[in-house]
Amino acid sequence: MKGDWTKNIKRGHHAYLVAESAEESESKLLAFLKSEWGVQIANNPDFIVLRYSTFKIEDCYDIEKSALNKVIGKGEKIMVVSFGFMTREASNALLKLFEEPTETIFFVLTPNPERLPPALCSRFMFLTSRRGSLDRFVKEASAFMKMDLRRRFEWSKNFGLDVSDEKRTRQDALSFVEALEEIIYRTEPPCARNVNLYREIEKCRSYIKDQSSSVKTLLDLISMVLPTEPFVNMN
Repeated sequence: MKGDWTKNIKRGHHAYLVAESAEESESKLLAFLKSEWGVQIANNPDFIVLRYSTFKIEDCYDIEKSALNKVIGKGEKIMVVSFGFMTREASNALLKLFEEPTETIFFVLTPNPERLPPALCSRFMFLTSRRGSLDRFVKEASAFMKMDLRRRFEWSKNFGLDVSDEKRTRQDALSFVEALEEIIYRTEPPCARNVNLYREIEKCRSYIKDQSSSVKTLLDLISMVLPTEPFVNMN
């Protein structure tokens, strides 16, 4: 469905979910709403776009207050919300909001909806699958594995800076690590001689969710334990 998922948008639902990052899908969604629904994108108090690296419970409270406010203009109130991570407390609060739907229409953009509680996912109409987003990370991971150590360190540094500058998210970092593991598993399944590699990947996956951890440092650790030669000729 990648490329034409906007065709799945049908009126009558109050919550839609796009399994892609804001960078991939926001402009496409806004163009659709403007051309097909006649939504005024700019200078419209009833059209709100919010972006979060980590969606927290206080963010949910702010959204709830806005959703409960009456429409100012003649159209519908629409909120486009994108995030990488969502805390457990925020997901519970958002579920409560959706259990008693308001007149506000929500479009949620997140690259990893499978990390949301099933009860919350059941409240959405899914517009696209996650496969297209995964392909991007698999491509990045494959290129990373072909790099020598110096180039990996430089790549990790730039990735870490992008996360700090909010050009990318910790969710992007996690998806990248998971793509690395997927490629490695297909090429060299866990065994006695590579147990340390899988241990470091698992450690990185766990710590990367911690807001106080350094994305660069964690990716550097993987760089050092990841061999180069076995993956040089990978496609």
